[in-house]
Amino acid sequence: MTDLAPLALACHAASLCSGKSAEAVTVLRLPAGGEFEFVVLATARSERQAYTVVDEVFGFCKRHHIGHKPVEGEAGWYLIDCFQVVVHALGEEQRSFYNFEKLWKKAVTVDWQAELAKLPALPEPPPKAE
Repeated sequence: MTDLAPLALACHAASLCSGKSAEAVTVLRLPAGGEFEFVVLATARSERQAYTVVDEVFGFCKRHHIGHKPVEGEAGWYLIDCFQVVVHALGEEQRSFYNFEKLWKKAVTVDWQAELAKLPALPEPPPKAE
């Protein structure tokens, strides 16, 4: 299993979401003592894109042996729970309605691009055994 700190995982997940053309990709650091440390929010233009976004993070977790639960959701809102990091891909309507940034008022927005630039490159995962 890859030992990836929660902040690093959140930043990589945000980058993967951005790489799938998600909009308004945001990383929130939640106050200590909760179920998880970071939330990644990504706005998708369609249900298909929302699923594609979290599926990309799911694949990353599998390749790098990062603990996670299965992708969950429907109707344009999908998420993957990576224990300390939860990634949400939502349609514009859901993102606006639930307004997570206001829900978690004490959350701090992380400059994930700056944080990602500080991280060392991830080692390539070992090839699959045939």
